[in-house]
Amino acid sequence: TDMEELLAGIWQDVLGISEVGVSDNFFSLGGDSIKGIQMASRLNQHGWKLEMKDLFQHPTIEELTQYVERAEGKQADQGPVEGEVILTPIQRWFFEKNFTNKHHWNQSVMLHAKKGFDPERVEKTLQALIEHHDAL
Repeated sequence: TDMEELLAGIWQDVLGISEVGVSDNFFSLGGDSIKGIQMASRLNQHGWKLEMKDLFQHPTIEELTQYVERAEGKQADQGPVEGEVILTPIQRWFFEKNFTNKHHWNQSVMLHAKKGFDPERVEKTLQALIEHHDAL
């Protein structure tokens, strides 16, 4: 089936093997819990989801296909955030601590390029970051 082919291809990639049969055991082929998570993640990229318990209980493709379900993608609103925004948990923690020398709590980076930077491109890049990350 199409699902068996999809699972077989994912198993081949994740396990680094060239052929997988529908009755092959994922764990006997070298799979483990980490590779199972990788497999489920790749399956999710194709719009499907699988519970890890199902892989452990049904470790062959022919058994597993009946437990693969269509992933219901949750889309977060990507519109601009406007108005007052509450502090994140880490921001609340920071302000509750009432540190002296708050200026020590920052993150910075210094960039250098032999040919310098194009100011317009830097500004466009920073503006894109600001538009994409609500906290900025």
